[in-house]
Order: sequence, then structure tokens, then C-alpha cells
Amino acid sequence: MGMLLLLLVLIYPSQLVSLIEPVSSRLIQNLSLLFIPASVGAFFLEQKITYQLPNLLIIVILSTLLTILFMSLLIKLIRRSSDD
Repeated sequence: MGMLLLLLVLIYPSQLVSLIEPVSSRLIQNLSLLFIPASVGAFFLEQKITYQLPNLLIIVILSTLLTILFMSLLIKLIRRSSDD
């Protein structure tokens, strides 16, 4: 839901873009810090993750492919509407 709201804000020119830019820049600079808790949790759950690794890989691959497909369709839709 948050990504859709961000998309709506970025599609229509407004003052909100100038408010989002500093925050998004700061988040991108520190993006690697957001992955540390997940990495530490996976390290301590080695035994459980080993059994679920095939399921996790399938989910990651499918979600990545679906995201790429959705974004390509969205970009085509946006380009088509901007050409009109």
C-alpha cells in the first residue's frame, strides 16, 4: 500500500516530492543496515532454514519474477498514457 501511495505522489507533480527526496536519499544511503537483522536471524536459525531452503528459494524466485513482470507492465502502461 505504501508503494502505491508513493507511486501516486511521484506521478503527479506536487510539493510532496521535495519532502520525500531527503528521506529517500537517507534510506538509500543506509540500505545495507536494513538487512542486518534478517541476516542475524537466519544465522541463528540454521537448522530450521536448512529444511525449508527449497521452499524459500522457490518463493524468492517466483516473487522476483512476478515483481519484474508487474513493473514491466506498469512501465508500459505509464508510457502509453504519457504518449496520449
